[in-house]
Amino acid sequence: MNKYLVLIALLVTTIAGANAANKIGVVDIQYVLTRAPQYVAINEKLKGEFKERSEELRSLAEKGQSIQENAQKNEATMSEQERQQISRQLQELQAQITFKEKTFKEDYNRRSQEERRTLFGLVSQQVEAVAKEGQYDLILNREALLYVSDASNISDKVLAKLNALGN
Repeated sequence: MNKYLVLIALLVTTIAGANAANKIGVVDIQYVLTRAPQYVAINEKLKGEFKERSEELRSLAEKGQSIQENAQKNEATMSEQERQQISRQLQELQAQITFKEKTFKEDYNRRSQEERRTLFGLVSQQVEAVAKEGQYDLILNREALLYVSDASNISDKVLAKLNALGN
């Protein structure tokens, strides 16, 4: 444990000493990612890709609700065989919904991760571009720091570059 504390202290003093000679910037990746126009475009793209499957799930749920409401309404006049048939039908429908819902979520999450990895690569390129333009020697992730002055924050510059790229 003490080795790690010494290592962290050494790293902090090295960075602090290097700060006098080097230009250090900080970027809030989460801030940039969630405000980038490409992020909105990704969400719209995914919504479009999965719209049909989402509507199918909604339709199946409505069908189940309709069957259940009809069964409750006609319960007094139904035979035991009809009740069992409706019960089986609802169980099969629920199993179908559960399966389709699970695959929908898995597929959506997979595609979402693919698109976000691509966006993260684009953000990284823009961070590097801002770093080169501003002649920064070191760029740190804001989430890893306890405190940073606003003067060191380049997040808005990176976001401006992403805005200039468009969707």
